[in-house]
Amino acid sequence: MTPEKDIQTILNEALGLTGVIHEQRKTSQVRVPYAEKDGKLVHVSSVERGLKCDAVCPVCKTMVVARKGAKIRHHFAHYPGTNCSAETVLHFIAKQLIYKKLISALFLKQILRVHWKCIACSNRHSFSLLDGVKTVTMEKNLDECRPDIALLDSDQKPLALIEIVVTHRPDSRVLDYCNQRQIPLLIFRIDNAEALEALGLYQNLEPTVVLYCPLNRCEKCGAPVFRKRMYLLNSNCWRCGGPMKIALMDINSKIYGPNYFSDNDRAYARERGVVFRQHFNKKRRLTEAALGCPNCGVVTSNRYLGFLKKQTWKIPGNYRGFVCLKCRHHVDEE
Repeated sequence: MTPEKDIQTILNEALGLTGVIHEQRKTSQVRVPYAEKDGKLVHVSSVERGLKCDAVCPVCKTMVVARKGAKIRHHFAHYPGTNCSAETVLHFIAKQLIYKKLISALFLKQILRVHWKCIACSNRHSFSLLDGVKTVTMEKNLDECRPDIALLDSDQKPLALIEIVVTHRPDSRVLDYCNQRQIPLLIFRIDNAEALEALGLYQNLEPTVVLYCPLNRCEKCGAPVFRKRMYLLNSNCWRCGGPMKIALMDINSKIYGPNYFSDNDRAYARERGVVFRQHFNKKRRLTEAALGCPNCGVVTSNRYLGFLKKQTWKIPGNYRGFVCLKCRHHVDEE
């Protein structure tokens, strides 16, 4: 994650809840492929056409019509004038489908692994969702919040929470609850029939976003901290061609310059011949640390450090501790 973007902004982008896209999806007509028959959810493909389907809306309990024409996607429809929104129905059905899938997997002792790309650290993680889970509940009050689905251990403590998002942003109280307790939060964006049907058709659960990072957390801001590894290279000045020592820091598989070094990192590099200069960054409008040539004094930009990145695989790096990329708090190794 780049320090310039906060988690909430990235989350909204991942869920498609920003700008024009959000408004278009919010006002689009969704054709719901599920209804309730004899107390169970049924797909439109499994019932007869029209009123012969003998099904009702799972939310308002009024009769629905199974529309199974040749041109329009098959779906259930309310009678005109019925005050029941597609968004409410989508949310209710998605919650029921996920809940039933979890209950079934728990009863059969199946393993449900969840894979995701972390929006906090950009790495890929996975975990077994039902490990330690003894109970699955819907709409359980957890003091500060009431998530759609909660997975609880034998002491009724939540191990993971699930939220379904249709048009509204996730409940901030649920986000805060999970963040403070380091509990995985699985968010499913259900804004069309395809997303809803995927919950019923496929065995695995594939959330749109998982808000959880197993990495260690920064003691100051709570963001993930990353292992940092310093590389010291023998190079040449890009202007005068004279010999100079270059110091790079590998953090989460990306190269960073001295602006991301701690005071101890700079002292370590100086002892090994690296020269630092103060440099005014015109783009960011601030003075920051940079590498300097000992011969002509010119500074080396991070762009040049990126060019030298390929050399870092040829020499061993030195682990220097951990750093938070958000607030740049360091925990240096002694």
